[in-house]
Amino acid sequence: MSKKETGADAGTDAGREEAGFNRRNYLKSAALGVAGAGAALAMPTIAKAQNRTFRLKLQSNFTGIGIDSQDRATKQFIDRVQRMSGGRIEITNFNAEVLLGIGETFRGVGSGVADLAVTASIYHRGIVPIGEYLWGVPFFPVTHLEFYEHIYQNMGIKEIWQEAYRPHNVAHLTYMISDEWGAMVSTKPVTKFADFRGMKVRAFGIWADWLAHNGASIVTVPGGEVYTAIQTRILEAAAFGSPDAWAGMKMHEVAKFYINPSVLPYDLTEVIANLRTLNSMPADLQEVLTSASRVFNAELAAMTIATDARGRKRLADGGMQTIMLPDAELVQAAEWCWNRFLGTRGRVPFADKVIDIYTEARQLYKDYYGPKRLPA
Repeated sequence: MSKKETGADAGTDAGREEAGFNRRNYLKSAALGVAGAGAALAMPTIAKAQNRTFRLKLQSNFTGIGIDSQDRATKQFIDRVQRMSGGRIEITNFNAEVLLGIGETFRGVGSGVADLAVTASIYHRGIVPIGEYLWGVPFFPVTHLEFYEHIYQNMGIKEIWQEAYRPHNVAHLTYMISDEWGAMVSTKPVTKFADFRGMKVRAFGIWADWLAHNGASIVTVPGGEVYTAIQTRILEAAAFGSPDAWAGMKMHEVAKFYINPSVLPYDLTEVIANLRTLNSMPADLQEVLTSASRVFNAELAAMTIATDARGRKRLADGGMQTIMLPDAELVQAAEWCWNRFLGTRGRVPFADKVIDIYTEARQLYKDYYGPKRLPA
């Protein structure tokens, strides 16, 4: 650090600007110089952090497996962080399952194996149980980015996420709205939920509970392995990705039916960071990571409109048939899933707060979007 940066010359320069450089001015400037030098000595850690280049490892659970929007948006995020930080943050992305498996990601970030991750809180529900419900409650109407933005920023969900992760040395930087989750691929036609009886299905959370309630056998398989699991008959149906994901994974080769609609119109994923690493950064670089993550969110949500539309066409061209479940089936499923969620009150840490927020938000959704709905 130069003398000018430490302030050691500041007082002297000020003194020379006086009409006469007398003893009083000299003593004053000398005193300021000593004080400046002392201040510099008192801030070595801050100075070191300001000048340091942070080289971070990012584990994405969703890149490298054929999801075009995730691959592109992640690259844009990494490039943006480098630009915004003036090169002081360099991020290396590791594709799904490379550095950490999906089930290892949360602990791996907390322990420092990875510094950052793009993941989903459902994957660490065994560590932070509320993560399941922050990720999604089936049929909860997250259909618009601005709607969830209000819930997250203004109704207290962001603070719950942060508080729940802090004891694990994990910082929650932002939620991310990717695209639909729960529009299932299947090897058999499904026109009602009872058709899942006896089928081996990949699903998570309350949605898995509902399918099991209808007689399905739930099988846990990483998302990137769904193709092989269906091909080898470990699975007969799966909820994991969007049309973009399924098309990128060439799922039409092994599953001929697409069961619509998605039970989660938007999949709530997230960007997390090692808390100690984040706190070791100067405030401006912490803000770079947070702000760039939030732009990442918006870009990904926008990108999926085109990639999913293109994905649906690719699946149809590959011979996949779309089946729409009837409204009566969906209404019954939505009521069952909501009541299942309400049953977590008093049993899961933070659940009471999330239930109260989601209940208020459901009513807000009806009050705001109901009158705005255009005729189909």
